[in-house]
Amino acid sequence: MQSEANKVEETQKVKEVDASGDTETLKRDLPEVSPEAKERAAEAKSRGDDAFKRNEYLTAVNDYAQAIDLDPTNAAVLSNRSLCWIRLGKPDQALADAKACRELKPDWPKAWYREGAALRLLQRFDEAANSFYEGVKLDPENKELVKSFREAVDAGRKFHGTDQGKP
Repeated sequence: MQSEANKVEETQKVKEVDASGDTETLKRDLPEVSPEAKERAAEAKSRGDDAFKRNEYLTAVNDYAQAIDLDPTNAAVLSNRSLCWIRLGKPDQALADAKACRELKPDWPKAWYREGAALRLLQRFDEAANSFYEGVKLDPENKELVKSFREAVDAGRKFHGTDQGKP
């Protein structure tokens, strides 16, 4: 298993993917994860999933953190932890995890949804609408993404005082 310093360095490379979304660079810079580490990460994720179902979000965050430490390539765990942060009212942490998730899996609509949800919680409605829209482009039939996009646009209009009398 790789050293903690190497994990941090590799994770930092993931975070430094340029804004163009160069997924080839991202894939090349991801650390190799041993089968043993993947198995232990899956166990930690399972514990996190169970804690989430019990509404024990902080416990779930800690379990997901263990899973991420063992396997920083699993976007689903970052997505799950982002949702926990949202439920805990910690939008900055939720956004950080959502962005990391999106960097790992830019073609996954849920990654864009998580980012939009965190941005909406931060009242950054224009950015939230953009994130939701990116998700809608990937999955136009996803009713939750479409609804969230519309709600973010409406909230942005109200927030900026440009609602123009719409109900």
